[in-house]
Amino acid sequence: MTDLLRLSGVRKSFGKTEALRDVELSLGSGEIVGFVGPNGAGKSTCLRICVGLVQRDHGEASAFGLDPARSELAIRRRCTYLPGETSLYHNMTGRQLLEFALHGYRRLSDAEHLAPELFDLPLDRKIRGYSAGMKQRLALQAALSADVELYILDEPDRALDATARLQLREVLASLRERGKSILLSSHHLAEVEAIADRTVFLLAGACVPDEVVSNARAEMRSEVRLRTRGEIDLPDGVESVETLPDKSLRIRTTDDPLQWVAKLPSDLVISAEVGATRLEDLYRILTEQAASR
Repeated sequence: MTDLLRLSGVRKSFGKTEALRDVELSLGSGEIVGFVGPNGAGKSTCLRICVGLVQRDHGEASAFGLDPARSELAIRRRCTYLPGETSLYHNMTGRQLLEFALHGYRRLSDAEHLAPELFDLPLDRKIRGYSAGMKQRLALQAALSADVELYILDEPDRALDATARLQLREVLASLRERGKSILLSSHHLAEVEAIADRTVFLLAGACVPDEVVSNARAEMRSEVRLRTRGEIDLPDGVESVETLPDKSLRIRTTDDPLQWVAKLPSDLVISAEVGATRLEDLYRILTEQAASR
């Protein structure tokens, strides 16, 4: 797979603050890559470097084989960028904003059919009268209606409700089917997990190595997420138990988790998820490991 986008050994500091440390990132044609990390990890800085809005201090960066530090305009003609902090012209109508934002881009001929509910907006109304969710949907329409090779989306689901996030997922999947490439960051880990082909974790300005992610996944294999009808006596072989906000239990076993689950009274078990593979659990383990170092 040919890389449309690549960062290698990229570093960036703002004054004495080291924002990025030897970041490695790649994106292939027709691929969706999720970029995950806590606030302040450096995700937005990486995305801005990709389109030439921020200059790197060290390392290599390329988009379509071009250096964003030297060919930013040529790169932006072939991609769209949705910033994490969306700022729109409030005196414009929605329609005027779309015309302004898409000027010079070829448009997808059937963009309005990708997700009509998501993009169903009062385009003749001034943007100042839009809600936060409507403003985000308008910004998404501007970013996703252009017929380009690459979409770089920083927190695209910001201010969207659950229904709109599902609709956005459908739009991104449709774009991938057309051979488009998408790099997106998000705090809604379930959304990233559902749509991304790969996930890159960024913690404290550095990408988490693949072997660390693999070890974290291996650690997760001894976990059981359990939902029961009331309290039950747990079988022997429990190393730790944590009650989660949704009242389910996260249990780490000393024995084989499948054998341990088999000992549970089946009439009292609503669900049991063995060897949890949820992205949110992997993210939790990685951040805990980083905090303990």
